[in-house]
Amino acid sequence: MEVIAKKIKALRKNKKITQEQLAEVLAVSSQAVSKWENGISTPDIELLPIIARYFGITMDELFNYRQDALNYRERFVRFMADNGVLKFGEFGLQSGRVSPYYIDTSSYKSASQITKLGKFYAECMIENNVHSEMLCAPANQKAPLVIATSMVLFEKYGRDIEYSIGNTIGANLTSGKNITIIEDTLTSGNTLCETLKSIRGNASDSEIDVVVSVDRMEKSGALSGTAKKHIEEEYGIRIYSIVTLQDIISAIKNGVIPASEYLDALQQYKERYGGK
Repeated sequence: MEVIAKKIKALRKNKKITQEQLAEVLAVSSQAVSKWENGISTPDIELLPIIARYFGITMDELFNYRQDALNYRERFVRFMADNGVLKFGEFGLQSGRVSPYYIDTSSYKSASQITKLGKFYAECMIENNVHSEMLCAPANQKAPLVIATSMVLFEKYGRDIEYSIGNTIGANLTSGKNITIIEDTLTSGNTLCETLKSIRGNASDSEIDVVVSVDRMEKSGALSGTAKKHIEEEYGIRIYSIVTLQDIISAIKNGVIPASEYLDALQQYKERYGGK
């Protein structure tokens, strides 16, 4: 928050305009601009590109960082924040826990978003040497993500991989292939366990890997270990994540996203509900 506050204030003064004039351009109140510059609040995410264009700078320059200086985990945290997917506040989870952050994957709605998301999944697979012969998702709503990832793997890395969605779209699940399940956020792992049971029923002797966007690193029920550790041990698979809760915390500490006011809550949540 401090980064964006200082940047907006400096840009406004360099342009020699008042808070009232900037507020009029952005169709907000002068009080809102004052709060931004004093680090009390930040502009709505929809306003950030408008602010950047008005001052003739890039989004990278607005946040005082260079995209190519970030690793792909930091870029993914930034991507989620920019697209309203990574949210901070108080969110009730199905587990009954109240979380200070939430991954709202319903905010992925455009072709550009799903394409970039596919790039992150592919990059995670390449980094972790995931050898896959088929990308798989249990439900049709994951079809865009699976297809986007498969396209990136082919176009960028030369890997021509089959895909199967719900065992009705694409290739049929068959035994003996190395299957990679593409999933969203890993919390309790209940949904993933159901998916694994279904795939084992159709391809019993297949090697299975799982790639998720965010591993929340939470305990699995009454067990002390994480859901990731528990599922890996029970099903004999490997789970890879683009980022974890710790990556999100580190990104905030390093100024990749302006959310330092949530650091204490995130760390307390991790200490209370994080698995070993």
